[in-house]
Amino acid sequence: MQETVIQTPARLHFGLLDLHGGLGRIDGGIGLALEQPRTVISVKRSRDFETFCPMEPGFEERLHVAVQAVCDHYGFSAVAVSIKERARPHSGLGSASQTLVGAGLAVCALHGLSPGAAEIAGLVGRGGTSGIGIGAIEHGGFILDGGHRFRRGEGSKSGYSPSSASVGVPPPPLLARYVFPPWDILIVIPRGEGASGNRERDLFEEACPVPAGDVEKMCRILLSQMLPAVLEADLQTFGAAMEAYQQYGFKVFEAETQGPLIAECAEFLRSGGGCGVGMSSWGPTLYAFGDDLSPLRDSSERWLAANGGGEVLLTRANNSGFRILKGM
Repeated sequence: MQETVIQTPARLHFGLLDLHGGLGRIDGGIGLALEQPRTVISVKRSRDFETFCPMEPGFEERLHVAVQAVCDHYGFSAVAVSIKERARPHSGLGSASQTLVGAGLAVCALHGLSPGAAEIAGLVGRGGTSGIGIGAIEHGGFILDGGHRFRRGEGSKSGYSPSSASVGVPPPPLLARYVFPPWDILIVIPRGEGASGNRERDLFEEACPVPAGDVEKMCRILLSQMLPAVLEADLQTFGAAMEAYQQYGFKVFEAETQGPLIAECAEFLRSGGGCGVGMSSWGPTLYAFGDDLSPLRDSSERWLAANGGGEVLLTRANNSGFRILKGM
């Protein structure tokens, strides 16, 4: 085999569940894999290590380090990695994990191996805070991860930090994964970026710990409303739970880092019939659920055109995870 091509799904992150840590665990969260946007990666055998990411050349060095780590761990020879498609970076869709973990999986597939996404994530430094992206890549669907041990010795986290600043922390356990109903999902990405790098790390330190009462309310919403609504395909209850979940904890702080345009866009989506409107991760990506969101997609495109531009996608949940497109 000379080439492997893989696609990994983007994900929505609905919010970290516990950034209080009083029960000895931290992080945790819920999210959903998407059919679109996606990341598509080609890996070929090569004389030298090469990485190409034409849509974000500044990412190539980080990609090179990750691929080198995977090859060194398994004893593979050099490869050339080319990113063919990629979700917009720093937009709340998890493009870094999709690219780095996806590249590692593709390298292994090229050599006839099929390790789990969590194993690759540990090698490339992902999953130190959230396990949603890893679960989305491996399994697809609606994901609940169990977070990390907090200040309890070796292998636990000692502070509040994003994945990019949680070096050496293993990915969290996957607590639950459910097939998501075939609802329309509208993705609206206004101009702008979410927090990343040092800014993201500083914001974690500023906002944490969140009140324990907020965590308790989020857990109740999740267990008594949201998860049953997913299993029963109850759109209205799911939407109400999603809106309520985002009124507590770290998600409130994430929303405050964005300007008024994001709040105005979210209200536009609600007024247009979107259900369960929210912001993914640090934003600026917004989402809404519904039975038929084609009219709202069209009106959202017009709204964005009049408010600085951006992207609009109408998609559904990915319930299968990554796919090998070539090289099986």
